Amino acid sequence: MKLESELRKLEEWIDHLPKLGKETLGHGDRPMYVLDLIFIGVLKRSMSLAMGVKALVDNKNMTCVRAMVRMQLDTLSRLLAYTYVDNPSDVAQQVMAGKPLNKFRCRDGKNLRDGYLIDRMTEQYPWVKNVYQYTSGYVHFSERQVFDSIQSIGSEGLETIEFGVTREDLGFPEDSWVEVVACFNEMLSIVRDVFTTYRHELDQIRGNT
Repeated sequence: MKLESELRKLEEWIDHLPKLGKETLGHGDRPMYVLDLIFIGVLKRSMSLAMGVKALVDNKNMTCVRAMVRMQLDTLSRLLAYTYVDNPSDVAQQVMAGKPLNKFRCRDGKNLRDGYLIDRMTEQYPWVKNVYQYTSGYVHFSERQVFDSIQSIGSEGLETIEFGVTREDLGFPEDSWVEVVACFNEMLSIVRDVFTTYRHELDQIRGNT
């Protein structure tokens, strides 16, 4: 089944993420850079969310799964923000000191606001903006929760509508569950790509010292 296949991929990512961190950041025998802290935070949040997605799919909780997809999109868009600035280490240091990321400007002079970060991601990954807009309806209370509770609509329209308020979201087809897990897996692959690029940059630094 497609869902089982995507869940296996997710489990593989959960196993691989700690290895990715070690491959990228190395061990305790090298200097630590301030930008490493951002990557550590991304790694921890991604692992926690991935575990959450797996558990929530197993428990048929679509509301929370889609909210977690939105949270991971936020993680990824903010990680990529450090590739849009001239001095990512300086930005990381000030962010760690409490300055909001949206107070910084990228190379084209625009503030690193959420909307801008999503637009930048969409340039490379066209699916991002639609996912961002749709899943935001699960982070914030919206009409999505009403629509998801509809069990059936009779032939006479809204006069015979039935709602189901249950602990499990059983009204979704398998394709909907496949979609959310596949989307999360795709975002983890982008995280891997960013980590790999950073590792190459660190290797160059080490080679010059």
